Amino acid sequence: MPLHPQARALLSRFAAQRRPAVTEVPLTVARASTADWISLQGEPEPVGPVTDTFVPGPAGQLPVRVHRPRTATGRRPLLVYFHGGGWITGGLEVVDRPLRRLANTTGAVVVSVGYRLAPETQFPGPVEDCHAALRGVCARAADWGADADRLTVAGDSAGGNLAAAVCLMARDRGGPRIGAQVLIYPITAPAAGSPSPSYREHAENCLLTRDMMLAYWEHYAPGAAAAPHPYAAPLYADDLGGLPPALVLTAEYDPLRDEGEEYARRLRAAGGEAETVRYDGLIHGFFWAPRMFDAFGLALGDITRTLDRHVPTR
Repeated sequence: MPLHPQARALLSRFAAQRRPAVTEVPLTVARASTADWISLQGEPEPVGPVTDTFVPGPAGQLPVRVHRPRTATGRRPLLVYFHGGGWITGGLEVVDRPLRRLANTTGAVVVSVGYRLAPETQFPGPVEDCHAALRGVCARAADWGADADRLTVAGDSAGGNLAAAVCLMARDRGGPRIGAQVLIYPITAPAAGSPSPSYREHAENCLLTRDMMLAYWEHYAPGAAAAPHPYAAPLYADDLGGLPPALVLTAEYDPLRDEGEEYARRLRAAGGEAETVRYDGLIHGFFWAPRMFDAFGLALGDITRTLDRHVPTR
């Protein structure tokens, strides 16, 4: 379908601001600019207690933010979330408001992880952080009224890549046991040499570009295209069996569309469960802009149905 009017409005807004790509400015500027997304998210929704704390990581303490749902009663499911930002930007603040709504809608305790960023910390550092944080959060889940036996991992974009990789690591390393994975327009394969038609169709002019993805990969895992490690590029894992049921959300006008959908197909081919929902007319990044996109609410509904099926929340 044609580009959705809401997507066109966001692209026009950024064009009017003469907003450069994050890969065209110094890292400090790129990281500061992610705060611009907060203005697209609406007012923070009231939730239960929000706790900022730390869990052990492979190179020190990692910050996490715990969002408890507003009307929680009894022990709640646990959802651990990894933010996007091309592995080089993003953080707890930019996903705070979307995750408040996610907690209230799903009824899960949602914990956001602040992993180390590239290029200061390249692969495998960030994904090792995420797996360590998952273990640390599960160990403390009861402190926050959450049930680590009803565990979901989720993430958007680079965070979707990390969530998928953490599922592989948990399988390979004996836990934690994950009940479901929610991958929001995930990165699953290197950009260099990508055979995906969506990389050609939407290489430019749709917010996320092919050149940006090439730069992100160069920051995170230089040379990954030549020898893709499954924890960096889950699509190229030899074995995708024994992984949690997946919900993969994609956007039509996104260079990452096809690799996300192909990952779901490969999960099914390996005997797993994987549902794909494509949001027609939309662009990468809509999960960071709840006030701009009706699809954010649709995504919350799709995620809630997945959790209700695989890690019952009620």
